[in-house]
Amino acid sequence: MISESDLKREYLRKWDDEYLMTYRFLDLLQRVFYGSNVGREALVELCGDEYVQRMTFDSYLYKKLAEGSRFQDVKMVMKTIGSFMRCNIVGREMEAFKFKV
Repeated sequence: MISESDLKREYLRKWDDEYLMTYRFLDLLQRVFYGSNVGREALVELCGDEYVQRMTFDSYLYKKLAEGSRFQDVKMVMKTIGSFMRCNIVGREMEAFKFKV
């Protein structure tokens, strides 16, 4: 006889097979961008990028990670690194300014 746990296991297996990569990517984004104020500021800066908006919308619309241009993906990674560096510098300057006042 099939039990409720068997049904859940089979249902979850199908669900995991279909969406596991999406959840892993979202987990990575959460760890990178929500771990600090610098990360949150960098995320806000990146959300203004048209490519980021298009990839986000396509991923949401089709319920899977959108495939983009490899060149644009590399540019996005470089912008992400630049945003982290810029936000880190600005954050340090704000902290130094706060202590002066």
